[in-house]
Amino acid sequence: MTLHNQFGSKMGLKSKTRKGDISIGNNNGRIRLRWRYAGERYSLNLPYAYLPENMYHGAIKAAEIKLDIAKGCFDPSLEKYNPTPLVLPQPKTEMASTLKRSDDAAVSIIDLVRYFNEWGTNVRNIDINRTTYYLRTRSFLEKCKGAPLEQLPLKLNQENWSVSTYNERLSLLNNFFLWLIDSEIISKNPLRGVRRKKNKRKRKNPKREPLEEKEIIQILDAIKNDTYCPTASNFKHSFYYPFLAFIFFTGVRNAEAIGLRVKHVDLGNKRVEISEAFARTIKGSNHSARIQKGTKTENSRFLLYNPIHPDHLYR
Repeated sequence: MTLHNQFGSKMGLKSKTRKGDISIGNNNGRIRLRWRYAGERYSLNLPYAYLPENMYHGAIKAAEIKLDIAKGCFDPSLEKYNPTPLVLPQPKTEMASTLKRSDDAAVSIIDLVRYFNEWGTNVRNIDINRTTYYLRTRSFLEKCKGAPLEQLPLKLNQENWSVSTYNERLSLLNNFFLWLIDSEIISKNPLRGVRRKKNKRKRKNPKREPLEEKEIIQILDAIKNDTYCPTASNFKHSFYYPFLAFIFFTGVRNAEAIGLRVKHVDLGNKRVEISEAFARTIKGSNHSARIQKGTKTENSRFLLYNPIHPDHLYR
């Protein structure tokens, strides 16, 4: 399967599927596989939301089907390929009786881990094990096992997190508890009234001064011309010139730069749309471990090419 079929179609890049390939498409917000075999057309719907972080489900299933076709054991009924629905462990009868709106005190934090898995997987359509944001929050809940819900604010404050991490976890947990209330599992949000932390203004370090424009140009020229690159090196500095020049002149994050698609570059109007990031996951920062997702702030922004030195964006 081509990389385009795995991820390109998600972002609106459409091209005719090559003969023998399995296309991954969108069917009412869910992932659908389509292909031809022995003169017949087949279609398989998967129970996953059509989101970048879920594309690997389609890629794995497509690889399984292609392997069976190659081995001559393809199942035309498609029963073999229907994914097993996610079955979450159900609370025992005695536990279920405690998870009522009348007695929140009987609910411990560890009881809620299974509900966090259900919420993240079926409501938010997220693969928790591949999404650091959700995985770390679940790990925090697991760490607090045995504690009553009323102690959750205390447990949050005892964590040695940065201000931004604290606020992210607080926001995620607030959304989770709102879902629990709507599902009549608990009657009130234990984090209601807990305020977000504010970043303290840091004193400016006089030793840290921003680069001047002429210094940036000198650095880029040195990289472009391999000025300080060892002669015997197999990895020339100039290989990275377009990437570094783009980051210098636009100020985008690394993940936004490597996640940029051709359709987001408007050469006519000299404008770049930043609306996606090829983000690392808990499995690492290498290419196979990254997933295509929205920007850190979940907002789109448009950047103009540098009007003074546009040539530095090109090699």
